[in-house]
Amino acid sequence: PSVLPPSVRQAPPAPVAPSAPAMLAPAAVPTTPAPPPALDANGQVRPIYLTPPQTPLTATGPVIGIDLGTTNSCVALLSNGRPVVLRSREGYNTIPSVISLNAQNKLLVSHRAKNQLVLRPTHTIYGAKRLVGRPYDSAVVKQVRERFHYEITPDAAGRAAVRLGNDVLSLEEVQGIILRECKEMAETHLNQKVERAVVTVPAYYSEPQREAVRKAGHMAGLKVERILNEPTSAALAYGLNRELNKKVLVYDLGGGTFDATILRIEKNVFEVLGTGGDIFLGGIDFDNLIVDFLLERFQEKEGIAFNGDGIALSRVADAAERAKMALSERSTFEVHIPMLMMDDGGRPRDLRVTMSRQDLEKICDPLLNRTIDVVRDVLLDAKLRANEVDDIILVGGMSRMPLVRDKLKGLFGKNAQASVNADEAVALGAALYSGSVDKVSSVVLIDVLPMTIGVAMPGGGFKRVVERNSPLPTQRSFAISTSQDNEERMELSIFQGEDNHISANEYLGTVRMEGLPRGPKGSVRVAVTLKLDSECVLHVEAREYSTRKEVKATLATRYSPEELQKQLQVSKEAVSAAEERRGADLKDRAGRFWGFVKKALGRK
Repeated sequence: PSVLPPSVRQAPPAPVAPSAPAMLAPAAVPTTPAPPPALDANGQVRPIYLTPPQTPLTATGPVIGIDLGTTNSCVALLSNGRPVVLRSREGYNTIPSVISLNAQNKLLVSHRAKNQLVLRPTHTIYGAKRLVGRPYDSAVVKQVRERFHYEITPDAAGRAAVRLGNDVLSLEEVQGIILRECKEMAETHLNQKVERAVVTVPAYYSEPQREAVRKAGHMAGLKVERILNEPTSAALAYGLNRELNKKVLVYDLGGGTFDATILRIEKNVFEVLGTGGDIFLGGIDFDNLIVDFLLERFQEKEGIAFNGDGIALSRVADAAERAKMALSERSTFEVHIPMLMMDDGGRPRDLRVTMSRQDLEKICDPLLNRTIDVVRDVLLDAKLRANEVDDIILVGGMSRMPLVRDKLKGLFGKNAQASVNADEAVALGAALYSGSVDKVSSVVLIDVLPMTIGVAMPGGGFKRVVERNSPLPTQRSFAISTSQDNEERMELSIFQGEDNHISANEYLGTVRMEGLPRGPKGSVRVAVTLKLDSECVLHVEAREYSTRKEVKATLATRYSPEELQKQLQVSKEAVSAAEERRGADLKDRAGRFWGFVKKALGRK
């Protein structure tokens, strides 16, 4: 009988190209790719597969908790005061965060979509969580858009989107399709309509990415009642109603992202003391390095370099994932892929490699050391020594690797907690929090800003305004003066990140202040206030000093990178240097995997 792939992990990415190799499916009739879909009246890309509700969603009915993961998602709800994880129609507690188009152009979601990953890699979308809410021209998207089997392209609003068949889908819609699947699972279980959810995101998500998750929820017909940080949610699952008084570290290493958060739990008050992370470090990246290792061994043994197509590479990626999971339980694992490729003489060549846990740990050690470096930084931010942390909570499938536990024990001198389910803790915490949405609750969450927010200076410098790890809600004010005579309008571009140059940080938008009183250059001063609410949503206010009148300030204008460079007189050399800093790190951790990808898919 056919066996479904494990639901706990996902095979790694690799790119798509117009010249991608033929798939094991009937050839589609050649058609001209559709242009990016037009924008609607609200400036949003029109969805292809989802029909957003035309009327406001009701604020009544059950509230579900959703862990919207990079590789897998999980749904939970409160039943008689206890959180319960829902099973998918295939009987799993988690569902792959994957959508696919089959040979008949039918949209598949979850396990059915993941089954297409090897056969139709260019028509299967996964890992969307890493790029959602990002401009297509941003430094990060430039560095990673060739590293997926599928095609990443700009939508009509200039954001990163994906091509599926002949359509361009916004990444919000991709996320929305997965959220709709979660919603339908809950409706089947409850036998009633579900329109409300608490959705979790990585603590290290930027402000636009959080807003993108809200949009995805709306597309799926869900009112997102609260965006909850994943480590905070896991801490709720661990400590709610337990009358604790502890400082805990949540080490969350999932399929695509890594977060480390230290919280102080005092009864039902959960206060984040420090958070850090990397949204480009997760199980996918470990899988890619294992693929690298397997193909090197293949070349050593067979005396021939791997030159297979995209399907062959997907088979290796699938085997790499299975090897990694197996070696968390046993000391050796044989990887055997029959007829991986044909040699020049037309003979089939197999891949057969016996991997040991030592091999795996040697491969994974550099990436795991990065996570420990983040944990050390978070300890510094929280002003704590390692021995002052009472408990360690492990979250995410990758945290099952024995080497993770060993490294954390080496740093903290104690074993991690075993009481929390690594795959389900985040969804369970979201479900627990959902119980406090409609009523006065004893649960208090005090979160922090994950990344610094600041303003662009002439020449491209980044002036920090609200520092990372500032407790939320928070606000900071600063003054700016007119730079020209009788200037009635000023603009201020807002960025988020830790680099000293705006080109390596994330552009949040440009504040336009209008209706300023006329006067000589420098005589009109405006107090600008950046406010962040408890969910990290940014609001901007501006007041003119002399009259104390509020000035209309809107954070809506969005410029292209080229327009920003021109306005701020940023040199191309400075932009290139900042982007190279960002890209070199991603390239360094990827090994040779992306070289195999590009070759397999005919990319230069």
